[in-house]
Amino acid sequence: MPKALRVIDAIADFVESKNTKGNGGRYALKFKAAIKKLAVPGIQYPLCNHYVLAAYKYSCTHYNDWVIAFKIKNGDLIVYEIIHGSLLF
Repeated sequence: MPKALRVIDAIADFVESKNTKGNGGRYALKFKAAIKKLAVPGIQYPLCNHYVLAAYKYSCTHYNDWVIAFKIKNGDLIVYEIIHGSLLF
């Protein structure tokens, strides 16, 4: 998940540059918490609706305008992509 963490940090930096000091950090914490909520044992997530992400057999969820493409392997949540939703259409 190092790539995902770098993406979230870059998003947080952008949010910080456009808002009040400290907003970027709070946004990053909420984003990471939303991802952690996906790691629920025994849940089978459907494949992404987007054909490219589905071809990789990724499952998807959303956080605000962001699409999080992930898989759960051996009980571990692996985030492969975090993409702004506007880029998928």
